[in-house]
Amino acid sequence: MNSLRKYLGILWLLLGVILGVYLFYKAAVALSSTGANAEDYVFWIVIVTIFIPILIGFILFGYYAFKGEYRREIH
Repeated sequence: MNSLRKYLGILWLLLGVILGVYLFYKAAVALSSTGANAEDYVFWIVIVTIFIPILIGFILFGYYAFKGEYRREIH
């Protein structure tokens, strides 16, 4: 079970990084288009501001799971 937690930790870590890259890519594409207006800028600033802490949480959770911090010791 501990090895499963390690593999899932890697998955969460990679998922956080990939989603972060995708989020910034989509924001850059949307804001660099010729039809972008002030509403688009406000929308993407709010979305990025909300999702950055969530992505950091994914990455930290994955890191700690990979390091074995959630290992259950049976006595």
